[in-house]
Amino acid sequence: MEDTPKRHSATGAYILFLIAAFTLMTVPVFTFADRVEPLVFGLPFNLFWIVLVELAAFVAVLCFYLYEHGRGGKT
Repeated sequence: MEDTPKRHSATGAYILFLIAAFTLMTVPVFTFADRVEPLVFGLPFNLFWIVLVELAAFVAVLCFYLYEHGRGGKT
């Protein structure tokens, strides 16, 4: 009998994250951030909001990838 490494799956959490990220960029929620003032790091607030959501999406996708595939382990 062969020992195969247990494979992790975060599909449900990933789908919830995608729904949350999409919701943050749609009209009902984005109207909260749709303004120029205050300036954050020299960016208008609405541009800062978009950059923040995209950065959070990148970090989350990276974490999901590392969780499911590990750090260079055998598949």
